[in-house]
Parts: sequence; structure tokens; C-alpha cells
Amino acid sequence: MNNVFLAISLVFVSVLASGTAPAKPFGPPPPVTTTTPLSAEAQQFEGVVVSKNGELYVLRDEANSTWYHLDDQQSAGKHLGKKVLVTGILDGRTDVIRVQKIEEAN
Repeated sequence: MNNVFLAISLVFVSVLASGTAPAKPFGPPPPVTTTTPLSAEAQQFEGVVVSKNGELYVLRDEANSTWYHLDDQQSAGKHLGKKVLVTGILDGRTDVIRVQKIEEAN
């Protein structure tokens, strides 16, 4: 009996020492995460380009009380403080406009 207990103990200790984790039980696969697709068509957004913390440019849409992040920071910086029309595709999940064009509004 002692020999059986010793043999089982040695097998258990050798499995632990090898770093091999026990097999995971079968079950459903983990959920697949997907990003929200961009809207298919470009839209126009009107607002003022403002700076958050002096480093990040965003579009402030006063009419709709909304802020949009702009993926083209270089173009946005050229229009800081100005009322603009931004043409682009909105990612509704992240509120980022994929900028196609920024021009000053009349």
C-alpha cells in the first residue's frame, strides 16, 4: 500500500515539476469580439476644432452637444479655433471621424 501511495505521489510531483498544466475541460469557445464597422458613406460634421490638454485636437459640435475625435491630427491642428466642415466616416463605437477633408465653414 505504501508503494502505491509513493508511486502516485511521485507521478503527481513530476507533473507539477514539469510545469504542465492540467487539461482544460471542454466547453464553448470564448466569445469572438468584433469592432463596429465604419458607416459605409462619408458624412459632413460641422463644429469648431478645439484642443484638449494642448495635445489632442477634437471637433466640438455645439449644435448637437457632441465631441468627435479626429484621426488626422495634423490637418485638424491647422484649423484650431476655427469653425469647420469635416467630411469623413464616423466610427460610432469610438466616436472617431476618419477624416477625408477639413475645410473652413462660411
